Amino acid sequence: MPSIAQEQQSKKTNINIFYEKLTKAYTELDAQKMTDVYVDGGYYISAGSKKGIIEGKSALLKLYTSYFGRLIKHKSSADLQFRVVDRLEDTFSINDIGYYVVSIIPPQASGQPAKQHVGKFMITYKKQPDGSWGIWSEANSSAKLKSYLAATPQGELHFDPYYPVSHYQEKTQ
Repeated sequence: MPSIAQEQQSKKTNINIFYEKLTKAYTELDAQKMTDVYVDGGYYISAGSKKGIIEGKSALLKLYTSYFGRLIKHKSSADLQFRVVDRLEDTFSINDIGYYVVSIIPPQASGQPAKQHVGKFMITYKKQPDGSWGIWSEANSSAKLKSYLAATPQGELHFDPYYPVSHYQEKTQ
């Protein structure tokens, strides 16, 4: 039987995998993979949108299909990094707060530079009856790049490096 410390470490590792899944969904512009990390009835709240609260997998799939569809139409690619700065855990939920950077990389032929959007987030993960975890709610709003850069690693919490715009400019040339 695992110790409490082993269970806590396993839970942290399992939740950190979600950030890798989200990044992969972004880099592949895959709306279904993006939606799959949410629980049924999950919520998404964006301060940058005039839309109301997005609820449920079908609405989430529609949101991400539209967003990724615009990038695909313009032959752009995307990347996503996270820095989790704090986590609150209980038996059936885990709450993470932190920062993210979304990088949008247009094709070289467009002559447009890569762009970055920085934000802060709060994600609540919910334990499902089968013992698996998923995103129950996600909320985000804009932040300054200096906030992402000032974030420091916190134990075993997910912490991505920062790739400046020039990193992506070099990839498209």
